[in-house]
Amino acid sequence: MMISKVREWLETQGFPLEMRSAAAFRMAGFEVAQSAYYVDPETGKAREIDVIARDPDHLGVLNIGFIVECKSSSKPWVLLCSPDTLVGYNRAFAFAALSDKAKDALLDRLVDMLPRFSWLRKDGLTGYALRQAFSDADSAYAAAISVAKACDGFVRECDGKYRALAFAFPVIVVDGPLVRCLLSDKGDIVLEEAEQGEFLFTGRLPHYFGTCIKVVTSSCLAKFTTEAREVASQLRSELKSVEIEIVESWRRLGDRNSH
Repeated sequence: MMISKVREWLETQGFPLEMRSAAAFRMAGFEVAQSAYYVDPETGKAREIDVIARDPDHLGVLNIGFIVECKSSSKPWVLLCSPDTLVGYNRAFAFAALSDKAKDALLDRLVDMLPRFSWLRKDGLTGYALRQAFSDADSAYAAAISVAKACDGFVRECDGKYRALAFAFPVIVVDGPLVRCLLSDKGDIVLEEAEQGEFLFTGRLPHYFGTCIKVVTSSCLAKFTTEAREVASQLRSELKSVEIEIVESWRRLGDRNSH
């Protein structure tokens, strides 16, 4: 009796979704921290984020993280989309939250990298907002704010003395249905169910945040984490020369400080 009641309570709290999300990233080869903490850039207080999945990096030069907020609910999630969401918007900024050094490196190579990175090109339909159907509470916005602030904290850690490269990909994992909503050329509302999608989330946290947040259904976790692994590996390959340059700059700095 007690075990069944605890199981019911766990389901209502969303812990199984967090556990499954963490397990999917581990299976894809990431180093995973659950119920991790970050410093809120607005309040300076510690906040909790469900999952941080890091691509293994022994040098600490190129930090790639997937920052995950899990939302457990049977209610559908609606991605409000427009083909014009990213018109005129720099794909580097939409790609991920970036440290200053990562931003410089990506912008320098943007034209060459676009053909090879579908996540960078943003070929699919991009949303401009996420909402939860049949709910008065704006839990979608709360999730977006949480994951955006955690991403901000992730990249700010790398903008100190040694100025490492940092890419933080914000992700919201849901176990309810995901529905894309858009307006057709005839002015009709078109609804279609999807396994995953993304929407551009902008604002000051207090630093400016203007990055696409991935929205992934629980049934699509294995596919998404495999894609995430491929993107992380691509980034490491593309930025290998920058990584070497940074290591050399650290070595020179160490030599000067030792004299």
